[in-house]
Amino acid sequence: MQNALLTKLNRLCGLEPADWASLRFGEPRHAVPHEELLSDGQVVSHAGLLLSGFACRYKMVGDGRRAITAFFVPGDFTNQQMSEHQRLDFGVTTLTVCEIVDVPLATWRDPGSGRTRLSHALTLLAMTDMAIQRAWLANISQRPADKRLAHLLCELRHRLSLVDMADSHSFRMPLIQQDLADALGLSTVHVNRVMQHIKEMGLIRVRDRMILIGDLERLEKFAEFDPSYLHLGDVHAMASAVHATA
Repeated sequence: MQNALLTKLNRLCGLEPADWASLRFGEPRHAVPHEELLSDGQVVSHAGLLLSGFACRYKMVGDGRRAITAFFVPGDFTNQQMSEHQRLDFGVTTLTVCEIVDVPLATWRDPGSGRTRLSHALTLLAMTDMAIQRAWLANISQRPADKRLAHLLCELRHRLSLVDMADSHSFRMPLIQQDLADALGLSTVHVNRVMQHIKEMGLIRVRDRMILIGDLERLEKFAEFDPSYLHLGDVHAMASAVHATA
């Protein structure tokens, strides 16, 4: 199976094999569910690339509760490596069985590396990560619980489609209700209630950890989901400009 990152870069930016031919990936490692990949306060000098499975970034609050601040799907970086060692202010843990590989992201992203198109594409992916964080903040703070959950489902479907793991009708969603609750600022009881409500509205069905969508446009309209915050148009525009000047 092709590396999920390369699939995403090709789909978003039109990068060709020659653009990443010089990239070298380390030996992938496997992790079991709920395995700590990165710890709050840890000093790191690399970035992690998720090849398969689901993981999350989280913060612990004073009373011992977990706040999930991001979900990672295949093709995502678990941390944005800087040019020097950095001390993390968050933790990263797996939610399912995962495959991860360490990569020198800061070197890849360096414009002086000679990989101009790749450098621009990776910088734009970092910008998209920040846009997702802003969208999560708005979603949690301003939308009612049912739209909050629906919006998250729409986002996950969209992101998974970039790595050939979703289409307009379905996607696999192995997250448990506790994961969703920790990401949406809800209790598990509330998550269960709003999930049932969304299903009763006919927006989704759930079968064997698959989210089945009868009418994607209707689901996205209910969720007030506008994928423009993922900056896909910006990625295409920047990629075209870089190709033109390379």
